[in-house]
Amino acid sequence: MLQLTGCLMIIAGCVGVATVICRDYNSRIFLLKQIREIYENLKYYITYQKTTIPEAMLRLSEKERDPFSAVFYDIYEESRSGNGNFPDIWKRHIGRMLSGSALCDAEKKLLLDFPSCLGYMEEGAQAGALDELQREVIRCIEELSGEQKSKNKMVMSLGLAGGVLLSILLL
Repeated sequence: MLQLTGCLMIIAGCVGVATVICRDYNSRIFLLKQIREIYENLKYYITYQKTTIPEAMLRLSEKERDPFSAVFYDIYEESRSGNGNFPDIWKRHIGRMLSGSALCDAEKKLLLDFPSCLGYMEEGAQAGALDELQREVIRCIEELSGEQKSKNKMVMSLGLAGGVLLSILLL
């Protein structure tokens, strides 16, 4: 009886590890969708409302959900006070927030590259650069969604099979 309980716990543990791996894909897709929404809002604020970047950060802090809301407010406060230039402030705060996320380095770079589109003086050129970043985010979402379906099945199957094999070996 004790061996059966141990075997079931091993199988449950392996399936749990597989579930955590699958959940990482979901969180990556969720964060990328948030980044896409952020770029859409920034484009709207810059192009149509003609807001300054610090003011756009304040509006994003009021509109976005965690983990971005607090970071955008911190960026707004620091850029408003005039301590440093905006690209350095952006990279420091966003880099700190992204350090614990499930995003890979290429996906983090999509958000860290935002200040590069601010070198243009005209809002139309800034909006075009934001469109390019937004297309990259959409491409990453589509790739990850396609991978997620097949890899989730494989990871869950391997987790279950690994748990069964491990419990048989330990008997």
